[in-house]
Amino acid sequence: MMPYDSGNAPRSFVYHPVFQTIVIVAILLVGPVLLVIGSSMNAADREPVASGSRTTGTVVEVNDGAEASTHNFRVEYFAGDTSSHSVWADWAPDEKPALGSSVTVIYSTAEPSAAVVEGHGTPGRTVTGLGGLLTVVSVVLIVVMASGFAKGRARRRRAD
Repeated sequence: MMPYDSGNAPRSFVYHPVFQTIVIVAILLVGPVLLVIGSSMNAADREPVASGSRTTGTVVEVNDGAEASTHNFRVEYFAGDTSSHSVWADWAPDEKPALGSSVTVIYSTAEPSAAVVEGHGTPGRTVTGLGGLLTVVSVVLIVVMASGFAKGRARRRRAD
């Protein structure tokens, strides 16, 4: 039997410099884009909170997924013009709403379908948090890469 020689084994595409560069550039771009999208979503949610009308809504659906991003629930409510609407909100693991429970919904009087559930998160928070995390990872990658380039350059200068 012939011994295994790892020098002849094909390398995975993950080690290819072009693939690594594409991944780094994607992370660098996606983080700030998600920050902007999440911030605009949060700004849109602030308008009903500042000048909206309050009503009582009923929790009609609760999603209890394995990940925190799937912890959300749907609330149905009636606006001032007696039209029925629904809104999704996120919940923290320790604040799971009960099916059929009542919550306060704040909706825009100009557009009753634009609403938020008082005291619960909105998808904009999740998007902003993910964008912030990716941006921090991007900055750390840049610092690590820059220090690696600087050390390599210093070694080459010393070798000359």
